[in-house]
Amino acid sequence: MKIIMIAPTPFFADRGCHTRIYGQISALQRRGYKIKLVTYGIGREIEQIETIRCFNFPWYKKLSAGPSVWKIFLLPFIALKAWKTIKLNNPDIVYAYLHEGACVAKFCSFFYKDPLYVFDCQGSLSGELIQHKFVKEGGIFYKIFLWIEKKIDCWFPVVTQSENLYTQLQEMGVPKERMINALDAVDTRLFSPRKPDQELVRKYQIDLSKPRVLFMGLLETYQGVDLMFKSFQYVHQKIPRVQFIIIGYPNIEKYKELAKKFGISENTIFMGKIKFEETPRYLSLASIAVAPKIATAEGDGKVYNYMAMKMGVICFDREISREILGDTGLFAKFKNAEDMADKIIMLINDHNLTKHLGSKARMRAKQVLSTDLNAEKIDGFFKTLAPEKYR
Repeated sequence: MKIIMIAPTPFFADRGCHTRIYGQISALQRRGYKIKLVTYGIGREIEQIETIRCFNFPWYKKLSAGPSVWKIFLLPFIALKAWKTIKLNNPDIVYAYLHEGACVAKFCSFFYKDPLYVFDCQGSLSGELIQHKFVKEGGIFYKIFLWIEKKIDCWFPVVTQSENLYTQLQEMGVPKERMINALDAVDTRLFSPRKPDQELVRKYQIDLSKPRVLFMGLLETYQGVDLMFKSFQYVHQKIPRVQFIIIGYPNIEKYKELAKKFGISENTIFMGKIKFEETPRYLSLASIAVAPKIATAEGDGKVYNYMAMKMGVICFDREISREILGDTGLFAKFKNAEDMADKIIMLINDHNLTKHLGSKARMRAKQVLSTDLNAEKIDGFFKTLAPEKYR
């Protein structure tokens, strides 16, 4: 079976949306699917994924998440590239990521009727625009984008990544029989428990005798990072020896200044952007991890990686976070930095609790949240939607 995937994003950029795409492609390839990915003209090459890139404006180099006017101008180019790729390869399935990808797939569907078209929805379009301050909630542009979003959601069968989003799409008018909640997932072979990487310990002068708390992700306000640093200040006041390990980008200088303001700069190690393949080595440096995301309509890919690494995880209390972790983590009151600090201190002071939660998290990742299970659900969805293609 041949699949053309459409991803209007600078794949691969070592962040959440892209790791989902990478994981799904890898797992579907293991099930025998032949996949080509149509994406933007920028991004890092991944050896095992056949990537077809569209034209890119020389000045456009944005790899971080969030909306951009230039992405809109690039849509005709990725649409043309997808159209040509479908024409040349005659795929059985066209699989579109993100609402922009669904728009490209809709364009292609006017010319090529035979493939099964599927939309992989990773969040609310209007919600994302609000979070990135691209539009104002309740304003005329917000209402326009909400109307567009509702239309897009109903074009094709939909794969979702959380029960929360699955419910939201039903409220948008998408019939249950045209959806499957495949969840986000993690490759539990790549992400597995291990001892601290000694090369990184030496490089960053990490003291393994001290308690260590780790964050990995985008350094953005909408990700809850400002609140997380406030919680670190509280933790430091109670446990001065603690080390905070920060893996991610952008805005590193902004958060270095914030760490200095909160009096924790000497305890905080900024490691910057890393390659996805290197992530397990970096996660090995701590047994406690935080996921402070406050966006209510988005998943949180880092949590899956934490769980597979057998880490004790603390999140703000979001419905999606509870769906991911179940009873294998701790939940701080929503947007409450002091309560997050209390939960971090609880794990620092109780090694047995940290190990217990980490073990449960690892088991849940293997049994419920693995990329192979994700691919099995999607494969079954394809067969239900188009059984004639599998005869």
